[in-house]
Amino acid sequence: MRPNEPLLRVKNLVHEFRTTGGVVHAVSGVSFDVQPGETLGIVGETGSGKSTLARSVLQAPRPTSGSVIFRGTDLTTLHGTRLLQARRHLQMVFQDPFGSLDPKWVVRALVEEPLIAYRTGSRAVRRQRVDEVLELVGLDPASHGRRRPRELSGGQAQRVAIARAIALNPALVICDEPVSSLDVLIQAQVLNLFERLRTELGLSYLFIAHDLALVKQVSDRVAVMYLGKLCEVGPGETVYREPLHPYTRALLDSIPGMTKRVTSTISGEPPSPIHPPSGCRFRTRCPRAQDICAAEEPAMRELAAGHTVACHFPLVEAARTTARSEEIEETPR
Repeated sequence: MRPNEPLLRVKNLVHEFRTTGGVVHAVSGVSFDVQPGETLGIVGETGSGKSTLARSVLQAPRPTSGSVIFRGTDLTTLHGTRLLQARRHLQMVFQDPFGSLDPKWVVRALVEEPLIAYRTGSRAVRRQRVDEVLELVGLDPASHGRRRPRELSGGQAQRVAIARAIALNPALVICDEPVSSLDVLIQAQVLNLFERLRTELGLSYLFIAHDLALVKQVSDRVAVMYLGKLCEVGPGETVYREPLHPYTRALLDSIPGMTKRVTSTISGEPPSPIHPPSGCRFRTRCPRAQDICAAEEPAMRELAAGHTVACHFPLVEAARTTARSEEIEETPR
């Protein structure tokens, strides 16, 4: 990697699936960066393409087009052993820990599996590494090492999955809804674990979730995704304090306690990804949509430092207009 180069750079990523009903446009021209030591949160409704995006980064399966540049190398051009070696530094934590852990294996074997696959050290070295990562995630190797997944709680199972993901000292961990199946209290514990590991190990995260309040706790930057496209990207606090896209505003207003009052709502279900709307894909549910929204796809533009939005009528302009009107009304005559 060159100095100041992003750890991960995704450019114009497209992932489509051919079905009997037509072509599913799961991911359409998505671009973003992840810096070393950064957590980028990707949020959006179910079906927005978040998980497909995560798997496209890993080349499992390969995207239809676009580039995924990791540590200066485009993963879409790699095959065989070269791709396998690159994936060593890219690991993933899935939503359901019990679905990602072999129920017949004990915890020690599950965590050691990637070390064996990449022929890392002797058996004694691998055992020592297993003990280290189990302790890192808060599990006692002596009491948990011989257990099977069914003998663990949901939080313990997810800690095992995290231990397996960090066993090879990856640079980037992709987290696909990693706490959505856990109780609220356990969610907080696992989120704190992610943050501690980032600090101690220098990890970067691509953190995918549908819960904006949850993503706000762990993300340096947030990218909002709708029907296969990014509609807003910016610093976490800025996006939550002053969202620019109507979809982001509606998502925030849907979270109990996030705002004092509901200022915007969206109705209906997202359109089919087989037949996405022309122009702006959100226009069929957007209360601010006009004719240009159907005729022309909005381009990403930067309206504040590091804060971009794809919208013909971003909320910041409306907010500024309202603020000016209030100032005029309050001015003494």
